[in-house]
Amino acid sequence: MEPNCKKSKMSNNKYKQHNKKYFQAKKHQELLQAGQRGFFATCNINEKACVRECYNLLNHYADALYGPEKAPEEKTLDSVVGQDDKDADDEDDDLEAAAAKCKETLKHRKMRFQNVSTKTNNCIFIRTLLDDPVALGKHIVDDIASTGVSMSRFVLRLVPIETVCRANMPDIVNAAGSLFDKHFLKEPTSFGIIFNHRFNQQIKRDQVITQLAELVNSKNVGNKVDLQHAKKSIIVEVLRGWCLLSVIDNYLECKKFNLAELANPNGKKDTSSDDPEAKLHTVPDEPVSKSDADEESS
Repeated sequence: MEPNCKKSKMSNNKYKQHNKKYFQAKKHQELLQAGQRGFFATCNINEKACVRECYNLLNHYADALYGPEKAPEEKTLDSVVGQDDKDADDEDDDLEAAAAKCKETLKHRKMRFQNVSTKTNNCIFIRTLLDDPVALGKHIVDDIASTGVSMSRFVLRLVPIETVCRANMPDIVNAAGSLFDKHFLKEPTSFGIIFNHRFNQQIKRDQVITQLAELVNSKNVGNKVDLQHAKKSIIVEVLRGWCLLSVIDNYLECKKFNLAELANPNGKKDTSSDDPEAKLHTVPDEPVSKSDADEESS
């Protein structure tokens, strides 16, 4: 019979090996970076299911608008070997080199939509290669509002993001400056600022709102603040050390891109709860984040 100390040591080794494999699998996920654009999604529970729903929604509507995604042209294993195979004696080396090259190509291949880690619970970011994520996001909410079907259960909000920058005032003002040129330079309009922060106490709400409002007014003196019926809403989402920025038309009228409220604008209770297919389109209420997230408008 084995001593207790030996048993505990063996169990600890198993635990360490299991954790090692888990963290090795996790560390390969792409991280949020400056300059990215995409879609910011929130959920209550089950982040994996939320990511899956985001992929389904985005691919469904992107295929309808832009056509199916085309895979980049890649050299097949046989073609690579055929080009490099000059000597029959080196065939094995060529196969290994070709296989390694194919794996490297697949590893760095960019997809139309790709989940990246925000390191923040219940906050999902789907990076996109599309030039204008706002156009796709607006098409999604318009379709959901007209059909009354959200096609999601775990996704609460799905907000298009035009740019990502570091969460410090110089970077935020710099990123917002080029973004505001596109939205506030030509014609005067009304605007509001939606500010939200999670796991970041360094960025102050009043400072962000004041400087961004001054920046908007510097683009066109006719721009005015309208908290209730803003034609353009400036979205500022701070997640740890990153800031997500976007300017969206009629954001408040679109229920702040809350898919459940768009599908059921009158808040009526679903009478088809006994229908199993109808349950697929129900979405839980917006979460009260465990972090110190608070949403304000200005």
